[in-house]
Amino acid sequence: MTLFQKITSTLVCSFLLTSCAAQGGTNNPVVRPFQWFSYANGDDIRAECQPGRNARYRMIYNALYDEQVRTYDILQLNISKQATQTTRVFNGGVNVDWLLGAVSGSSLKATHESREVISLVDLVAIEKALVASGFEKPAIKGQILHSDTFYWIAMVCREGVFKYYAWNDDNADVAKLPFRDVLSKGDKTGVAFLEPYVPTLPGRSSRYYNSDRGGKYFTMQVDDNGLDL
Repeated sequence: MTLFQKITSTLVCSFLLTSCAAQGGTNNPVVRPFQWFSYANGDDIRAECQPGRNARYRMIYNALYDEQVRTYDILQLNISKQATQTTRVFNGGVNVDWLLGAVSGSSLKATHESREVISLVDLVAIEKALVASGFEKPAIKGQILHSDTFYWIAMVCREGVFKYYAWNDDNADVAKLPFRDVLSKGDKTGVAFLEPYVPTLPGRSSRYYNSDRGGKYFTMQVDDNGLDL
């Protein structure tokens, strides 16, 4: 049994404390993706990942960055056997206003956003679905996540232990990962999933950031337990 799985087994009796600090943000469309990297790496979660903090979860579904991004931030509530799930859907990529709002602490919204209280049963179901998806395995060092493809990222901090993993077509059937269904229970955005498909793309060697045309192609590379930033 891995350390992560041992911690998972104590989930029902762990109700800790935490705080949330978002990272990054800029008006510059060229720099903006790098602020997204910070969020996708869970820098804010890592900074607060200590014993005595609430368990925190973040899942990200990249459905062609220029078309749809879905994020799920889950915070286990103190004392009560519940958690909050904040689901955000960004159509056409993550907007700079949201990143700026994350920095300032303001309530700027995504294209669609919902915040729901979920039960401990739902939270345990998410845990089990993550384990069933291979989350307890070591992150795949060198794994490349292309913005113009479909992939999932998941990260969890619990009892001072941070764990990170990513799924793309190289190591999973992205359309059939089991945590998608359990996350949908707390997703009240009303926006349908953009189902994986094979897009027709020009050669990536010709792609580049262009603020006038709105191009946002980029890659992220996975390291030992997060992104190689």
